[in-house]
Amino acid sequence: MELRHLRYFSAVAEALHFSRAAERLHLTQPALSRQIHDLEEELGTRLFNRHGTVTNLTPAGRQFLDDARQVLAAADCAVERIRSLRDRLRLGHYGGLWLQRYAPALQAFARAFPSNLLEPVELAPADMPAALRRGEIDLALIGAAPARLGPGFRMEEIETVPGMIAFRAGHPLAKKRVLSLSSLSECRWVGWDEHDFPGRNDVLREAAADAGFAPRFVHHADSAASMLARIGSSDEVACVLPFTHKLPHVGIAFARLRPPPVNYPMNALWLPKADRSGRAAKFAELLARHKPVG
Repeated sequence: MELRHLRYFSAVAEALHFSRAAERLHLTQPALSRQIHDLEEELGTRLFNRHGTVTNLTPAGRQFLDDARQVLAAADCAVERIRSLRDRLRLGHYGGLWLQRYAPALQAFARAFPSNLLEPVELAPADMPAALRRGEIDLALIGAAPARLGPGFRMEEIETVPGMIAFRAGHPLAKKRVLSLSSLSECRWVGWDEHDFPGRNDVLREAAADAGFAPRFVHHADSAASMLARIGSSDEVACVLPFTHKLPHVGIAFARLRPPPVNYPMNALWLPKADRSGRAAKFAELLARHKPVG
């Protein structure tokens, strides 16, 4: 669960209308409905009663709204305090799992620059280059870079991570903990949204081509949570990052791939011309030097 889920929920709870809330959030109504569905799946309870165009909060939804408002208010206050500080490095990332994985580098940066503050900024990977151009972040943790990155950027590889196969616990292959990629050639795949995660499906396509097949994508997910929710109710499979298992995943099984694995690149991206203090380059160096966690 991420802060954006709480903001989406609060917007719907206040408007009691999915379309109006989606318009306020600058989202499509189906995308907002999917995010709320994922949140309800994670919590294991319904937050809204839907009857045609009429939407009401359930008792659980009313309680959750009170808690969500407190969390959002505290987060907003923290963000404002951070933004008031001049010496900071704004770090673009996608989800708290990334920050957990690279915690050793974050701690090393704090030791090297004790007067500087790291400000995490959650963004979809596809939005990170534009945010760097606009000066909204100083460095981005990104997977595969967009095809049309543009001039002026510098990208350094932090690591490559082997993908894992995720499927529902009742899947015929669920008892196996190690699989060959070729054994999945007949499976139906859930891929990553091509807009939000540019290049990530291509990594699987290239590895599958080497294994002698082309993955048949039947659905594209806009988050790891929605991907797990989808495969948990179907016989579809997905190739996920290895730390995805830290998300809530009731009824989901994971298996490693025999070599050669599906290797996903993890990169640091920044604009050297905008990095006048050199802090972004230094942090990229620390990311490559310090072993990730998990």
